[in-house]
Amino acid sequence: MEQKPTNLKRGLTLVTLFTLLTGAMVGMAWAVLANVILDRGGPASILSLIVAAVFTLFVGLCFAELCSMMPVAGGAYIYVRRAMNKFGGFTAGWLLVLAYAAMMPGECIIIGKLFAGIIPGAPVALIGVGAAILFTAINLVGITFSGMVQLILTVILFAGMFIYAIPGLGQIDAANLMPFFGRGVAGMFLMVPIYFLAFMGYDILPQAAEEVKSPVRKMVFVIPLSIVFVLLAYLAVAITNTGVLPWESIAKSTDPVPIMPIATKLLGPSGPAIIIIAGICGLVTTLNGFVVGASRLMMAMAKDNELPKFFATVNKRFGVPHWSIIFVGVLGIIGSFVPQLIVLFDTAASAVLVTYALTAVAVIVLRKKEPNIERPYKIPWGNLIPILALIGVVPTFLVSLGILTTEALIVFVAWFVIGVIYYLLFRRKMA
Repeated sequence: MEQKPTNLKRGLTLVTLFTLLTGAMVGMAWAVLANVILDRGGPASILSLIVAAVFTLFVGLCFAELCSMMPVAGGAYIYVRRAMNKFGGFTAGWLLVLAYAAMMPGECIIIGKLFAGIIPGAPVALIGVGAAILFTAINLVGITFSGMVQLILTVILFAGMFIYAIPGLGQIDAANLMPFFGRGVAGMFLMVPIYFLAFMGYDILPQAAEEVKSPVRKMVFVIPLSIVFVLLAYLAVAITNTGVLPWESIAKSTDPVPIMPIATKLLGPSGPAIIIIAGICGLVTTLNGFVVGASRLMMAMAKDNELPKFFATVNKRFGVPHWSIIFVGVLGIIGSFVPQLIVLFDTAASAVLVTYALTAVAVIVLRKKEPNIERPYKIPWGNLIPILALIGVVPTFLVSLGILTTEALIVFVAWFVIGVIYYLLFRRKMA
């Protein structure tokens, strides 16, 4: 079944699309989780980052080919539905809704905690609520305004990252990197799935495909370009985090932002402020990106009666799915009061990996099922890239299940079971 385009307004340029994706991928984990990364993987986690980026690129190319065929909102939900069947598409969409639904309040919580760290005693939950309301309002005004906000904040984010990292690359001490495999080879491999998730966000492009002014042939190349650019930023920061000071001192840090001593050494008293400003921008751009992605996905599913029909309504003045945006904003408000942040992110991670695997399978199936359909972009080398994507994603998903907290595992399984029951009782009987 082919998805018909909507009347969404085309308000994104290639530049604002690029910043939408890169800003969504990079939050503040590069600063606040540096101790966790080094404690689990040691300096060899730099290799983990490269391996994860390569597999991410393979999955991204799968999205690029499918998006060129079907440049409509819905992304993996539309691709899998067309390649397999309604249930497969519903599963991909249902799990993506879970991933986006968890990410939205998660980012709000982090913003609240960050401000509370800057201003002792600041109410974490209320700050998170304020962030949710602000970005709901920004997205209700229209994709053009939302895209411009994303552009400005993304420029500040990456400027801050490179201002921090570039001086650091010139002050690397090889002795600080030893022992390179300080957490063993197993620690390096354990970090691959963690870094795999650090690139989550490029999959927002298919959700916003109908709102981009440029031809689809040009649009899809933003996916691999954004992945490579983010890899360069992550690499610069990761090397700086690991080699400027003895890496074990960062690994053992209990500070909320463990790289502050490095920032002070490299940039003087202004270093911590630069990290905080860049980090806040990263959190906000991630939040904004997921509002766009979640609302467009819900709109596409509602058009097919997979979700209540009113989620498909597009505002005539601003050309956005306003009820879907408001719903995502409400999730952010409610989630700001959730104390266990890790449950949200662990659940989102496992959910999105399933959709990545299904997307890679969809490429292979559609090439056999519809070999003559127009593909403005087609991945070279036959089915090699989709297969390599599966080789990366499937083990990553299994590892992600193994590290889920009990609460996160319950949420993931319960969401999936509820979706299956809903489909079998109601959706299966509908045309």
